[in-house]
Amino acid sequence: MKHTVKRLVPVLAGAALLAGCAVAPPAPEDAFYRLGPTAEKVAGAPLLNGVVEVDRFAASGSLANRALLYSEPGSNAISEYHYHFWIEAPPILLQSALVSYLRAAGVSDRVVTPEMRVTPDYTITGRVMRLETLHGDPVTGVAQFELSLRDEKTGKLVVLGEYGAEKASGKNGVQTDVSAIEKAVDEAFRAFVADIAKK
Repeated sequence: MKHTVKRLVPVLAGAALLAGCAVAPPAPEDAFYRLGPTAEKVAGAPLLNGVVEVDRFAASGSLANRALLYSEPGSNAISEYHYHFWIEAPPILLQSALVSYLRAAGVSDRVVTPEMRVTPDYTITGRVMRLETLHGDPVTGVAQFELSLRDEKTGKLVVLGEYGAEKASGKNGVQTDVSAIEKAVDEAFRAFVADIAKK
C-alpha cells in the first residue's frame, strides 16, 4: 500500500504541473466601427431655408445595441457578432452620420441636433428597420430606415418614406461587411435627399 501511494505521488504531481502549464488562448480583442458618410453636393443647394434638426433615430431590441448584427438568407433569426461593435449605439451613430451627410450635401446651411437647443424650421426623424450583414452568396450589407421631414412652421409632413439598400461585401470578413453596410446607408440617405429635392 505504501509503495502504491509513493508511486502515485509523482504521477499526481506531474499531472498537476501539466494542468498548471495548460494556458487558454487569449480572447480576441473587441473591434469598434464607425460610419463615414460620403455625400456629394446637391445641385441647387441649399434645398431648405432655415435650421434643420436631426433627431436621434428610434430603434428597439438588438437594433439599439452596439453589437454588429447578421442574418442568414431565408431566416427571420438575427444574431449578434461577438467582439465586433459599433463605436456608438446605432440611434446615435446614424443621427451623427445623417447630420454629416446633410451638411456635406448642402441640404441646409444649418443642420443641427437637439443638443444645440436651437428652434428648428424643419425636423428630421428616423427609425432603424435593418442594419446588418446578410450572409449568402454574395454576403451583403443591409440598411433600411423610415425617414421623415416635417415643416415645423406649418406642421406639414414634407417627406415620409422607407429608404434602404443592399450592397455586396467582399471576402475580408467583418471589416469589409461594415464597409458594405456603410455604402447601403449612403444610398438610403441619398434617396432621402433626392425626395427632399423634389419638394
